[in-house]
Amino acid sequence: MAGSNSVLSVVASGSSLTYQWYLAGAAINGATAATYTATDAGTYYVVVTSSDGSVTSANAVITVSSAPVITAQPSGATILTGTSQTLSVTADGLEMGYQWYKDGTAIDGATHPAYSASAAGSYTVAVTNTAGTVTSTAATIAVSSSVTAPAINVQPVAQTVNAGAGATLWVAANGVSLSYQWYRNDVAIAGATDRLYKITTTNANSAGDYKVVVTNTAGAATSTSVALKVNVISAGANTPAVVNAANAFLATLAADQKTVATSATSATTVLFDYALANANQWTNLPGARHGLRLNTTTLTAAQLAAANVVIAKALSATGITLLNELRAADQVLAGGMAAGGGAGAGGGGGGTGMPGTGTTPPDGTFTPPADGTGVPPAGTDPGAGAGGTGLALDYGADLYSIAFVGTPSATSPWILQIAGHHLAYNITYNTGKVSATPNFVGVEPPNWTVAADGTVTVTSNAASAGKAHAPMEKQRAAVYDLAEAIYADSSTSAAAKLTGTFTDVVMGASGNSDGNFKSLVYPTSGRGLQYSAMNAKQQSYVRTAIEAWVNTQASDVASTLLGAYLADDALANTYVGYGVGQNGVKADFSAYPNSVSSPLEAQRSYIRIDGPRVWIEFVVQQGIVYGTDVHYHTIWRDKTNDYGGSF
Repeated sequence: MAGSNSVLSVVASGSSLTYQWYLAGAAINGATAATYTATDAGTYYVVVTSSDGSVTSANAVITVSSAPVITAQPSGATILTGTSQTLSVTADGLEMGYQWYKDGTAIDGATHPAYSASAAGSYTVAVTNTAGTVTSTAATIAVSSSVTAPAINVQPVAQTVNAGAGATLWVAANGVSLSYQWYRNDVAIAGATDRLYKITTTNANSAGDYKVVVTNTAGAATSTSVALKVNVISAGANTPAVVNAANAFLATLAADQKTVATSATSATTVLFDYALANANQWTNLPGARHGLRLNTTTLTAAQLAAANVVIAKALSATGITLLNELRAADQVLAGGMAAGGGAGAGGGGGGTGMPGTGTTPPDGTFTPPADGTGVPPAGTDPGAGAGGTGLALDYGADLYSIAFVGTPSATSPWILQIAGHHLAYNITYNTGKVSATPNFVGVEPPNWTVAADGTVTVTSNAASAGKAHAPMEKQRAAVYDLAEAIYADSSTSAAAKLTGTFTDVVMGASGNSDGNFKSLVYPTSGRGLQYSAMNAKQQSYVRTAIEAWVNTQASDVASTLLGAYLADDALANTYVGYGVGQNGVKADFSAYPNSVSSPLEAQRSYIRIDGPRVWIEFVVQQGIVYGTDVHYHTIWRDKTNDYGGSF
């Protein structure tokens, strides 16, 4: 409940223990004891460290329930004798109840957001949840035997919202048999014929000047005109820092490495014209990407260090670690291909440009794992892995690239792209505002270990000695918790189940690029289980899952996006849907390694979060190089702001 605290604690064994608590993946300043008093909602965990290593606790989800807030008051009216007026209230909050009153007395059975009043009197409604109660202003119903012209007594109010959030304009008027027509920029809005005008999902086209004309047979009244402003792209205070780092990187390059490319697929320069045909050059297929490869064959040590500073400025520590670990996973694939006799495995040599033991993190923003982020040495046998498939595909950490679509600037739009086989960070900067999508993340293998001698072991059935790696564990655990919470209730499980079979993400790249971007059509029906129909535990897991993707971005960008995605009105119109795996029973997002004897029974397990703006998918697929195991594909899109909403 708002205003109360929760004490979190952990018990661990070992000597000289130290503690660090985290909220939504970010370290909490000063939270370095075995207990922590939590006052904010979110997902908490603690990392306990000793001289022998560190261990991370399970997640603890704190939900803060606030008292309801009325956003649209009931409106009084004058009605003709023998007719009625529908009174309604709109409120934000969780699990709300309603009770209507006439002249201070509760009306039996009037326990819904709307009530049809036919008798003269003063009506109010109390809106209640576990955190408190709020009572509306009084709406007076007068009964008349004659018709008078309308009179507006409550005018609409100007608003500013983030794109994707909802907006509600309303008016209150006196008069009999009233009708309403809303206008935007003096043009009548089709179907907007109620005293409330609600936009479920705003975008750039929603902005404008709004008014309403109220009429009856005796005359008309026009409201004042009010502005609705829509913030289209997420604000980002770190834009100057990223621009400065990008220009510093450009200064280290030779002329031919920063000449504007004449081909969208050029791998000899970092610069591309600001155009969709250049921006959409990412895919989930293995192989090289456009731009300059992040390795010491393409770049000098100084150039590579400068490129890493750009990355460090643009991402959170979580996002940087994910990038490094996904590159490491691709290097494991290269080793698997080599061990299996696959041709053209790529990346088997050195020069990956990955930070290793003793490497100084770019600008001190992150610390690479002590074993060199799990990149196996050249030619390392993948140990207990299943071996390669013999496919002539290109894998390897050295095939990941950096590209600028547009010239880095604080006053004109450009896109920073960091991309490779299982990663596409597309971050658009536009005059101090930032968009972080489309964002593709995948991994094969989902986990592996690296022994002290560098031997890599890939397995889905047993833990092995050495440093464990599971790049997408935070995302996997988030969707696992969400799916299991939905399965625990047969009614929500049925409501969330989608029709069809899912072998990959639906809104991913098409072939060698995001060529279908302009023709993507998001579902408007059959979307699954609505957030408002979930219990508190399920709702908390929805929020945690969204955070798992968004918190890979710089903190100010993530904060702004989460403010839009997790706003009450946005969550109220968010859905979760799943598709069952090959097991035929449910979507299985269990952890690997585990005791599952047939891990491929989990393939085709699918789940998605579908909000007014946010779209996140996670699917389990059969492995390509390690064909007896699984691998993951995910996509995060913003329905209004992919590529900054510019194309």
